[in-house]
Amino acid sequence: MIIAANWKMNPAPSAAASLFADYAAEDRITGATAQILCFVPSCYFSQARQTFDHTSVEWGAQSCHFETSGAFTGEISAEMISGSGGKWVLAGHAERRSLFAETDEIVAEKLVAALHAGHSVILCVGEMQAQRQNDEQNDYVAKQLKASLSAFCEESPDWQSDHLSKVVIAYEPVWAIGTGLVATTDQIEDMHNHIHSIMAELFSFPGTPAMPPVLYGGSVKQDNADAILSLPAVGGALIGGAPLSADSFAAIVSSADAVM
Repeated sequence: MIIAANWKMNPAPSAAASLFADYAAEDRITGATAQILCFVPSCYFSQARQTFDHTSVEWGAQSCHFETSGAFTGEISAEMISGSGGKWVLAGHAERRSLFAETDEIVAEKLVAALHAGHSVILCVGEMQAQRQNDEQNDYVAKQLKASLSAFCEESPDWQSDHLSKVVIAYEPVWAIGTGLVATTDQIEDMHNHIHSIMAELFSFPGTPAMPPVLYGGSVKQDNADAILSLPAVGGALIGGAPLSADSFAAIVSSADAVM
């Protein structure tokens, strides 16, 4: 099971050292049975490396550019992330899609660029409230997932087989991100099973390794973590908000360990 913390554009520089220290001192995080990931702002890469590289916690970047270098002011490449010690990249987070106009095609290129640079990748998908209200969420997520994996699927079957184990899917209903709203357990289970079936359809060639786990993201907190993480189709959680307190994040990690 994977429990991933997304710090987003947090914390302030004056609080960063304290948050890193709190994570390092929290045995429920550093001694977890679950696989623990932390996605930090790029300005904190050096602190992440110093803090996490002697623990079981792995860390990475919240995005990357699909080119290795060039005139892309404000961007970082996957190679820059790996050169700084990061091992993971988030691709297609709902905030990147909505606030920064990242299309499925851009997300697809970023995912493959990160894999070529040696990273593991969490690919985020999820419907907006309008699709859920109109009962269009399954079609929407299927289309988004396939389009976001299009560049991956253009690689050779051998390459796909070699790299599929480095891909993780995160289902994030956009209407539940940072809103306090949480999908019901039935909604979560149904969508996760749907995503699993799509992945099995896409990667059914001989020799395919185990399918990627599917994480849930959307207002995951200590009081709902047990119910969400105990669902059979849920392979972990991608969490924003709660990870800005090491104690709150550790409580969710403990929930994951309890159901493993």
